[in-house]
Amino acid sequence: MSTVVVTGSSGYIGTRLLERMEEDSSVEKVVGIDLKPPVRSFSKLEFHRMDVRDPGLADLFRDSGADTVVHLAFVLNPIHDTALMHDIDVGGARNVLRATAACGAGHLVVASSSSAFGAFPDNPDFLTEEHPPRRRGNFTYADDKCEVEWLLQEFVRENPGVRVAVVRPCIVYGPNVDNYLSRFILRLPFLPVISGCRPDMQFVHEDDAAAVFLEALRRGASGYFHACGEGTVNVEEIAAIAGKRLLPLPAWLAYPAVDLLWKMRFPLIEGPSGMLDFIRYRWVISDEITHRELGIKPRYTSREVVRIMVETHRRGGKAR
Repeated sequence: MSTVVVTGSSGYIGTRLLERMEEDSSVEKVVGIDLKPPVRSFSKLEFHRMDVRDPGLADLFRDSGADTVVHLAFVLNPIHDTALMHDIDVGGARNVLRATAACGAGHLVVASSSSAFGAFPDNPDFLTEEHPPRRRGNFTYADDKCEVEWLLQEFVRENPGVRVAVVRPCIVYGPNVDNYLSRFILRLPFLPVISGCRPDMQFVHEDDAAAVFLEALRRGASGYFHACGEGTVNVEEIAAIAGKRLLPLPAWLAYPAVDLLWKMRFPLIEGPSGMLDFIRYRWVISDEITHRELGIKPRYTSREVVRIMVETHRRGGKAR
């Protein structure tokens, strides 16, 4: 690595990468791209306030002499304008891929998500790095992650000289994470579940997720890599940790009710009903290949990550 471009450089994963690359002698310069400024200054950072859909992205990549690209920019929290969200997520990724090919970078690391597999009733007990993503068509974030992976498959075929690493974290929590997923657990007076469904779930600490990106980057790795905490935890255990009661809802009621409240912009409902699939069906990943190829293991279990998230909230901790 010499010059590394990082989109979404001001997010929690991007910030961790900047911190590590600040100390890495193999990195001479980091070109950060984000719509918000970095949380602190870095001597190697050349920051650009820029939309990943900007047609000038290719010129920036080329002029900076980028040899490595890390694409983290993505809309996580659902927005009502799904066409805009899709354009940023998929259109932005397409633009980053064009810029990467144009500048001649030899290594590309992209943030995907285990949600790209979709929450389906026929999912296996553990989804491995080799399972293909599946688009369910009812939840923009997961659907966009799946579509970006399809774009990456095409990019790999058309650009055999570029090493491409795809990192799929499960649900990320930690002291610096504040998103609709954490608020779903923390803000409601109860934890809604679909009647009769108690699937095992996974969580990964933000530091463990960042470690997978960092190791893939450091090794110049290619392929698919999973970031998840050890073990699983079900919604009953999550509710007990958070000190909340479960509210079982029949599917025929829950889905239309959530969609109605989402359309009405009810403040405690931060996404459409498609997100309910992810507390209804199992979508648990294996990171066996990641352990073997990158030589790292998570420091935190899924249960510990939930506890950290709850305890940070109780102490009044805020995302940075």
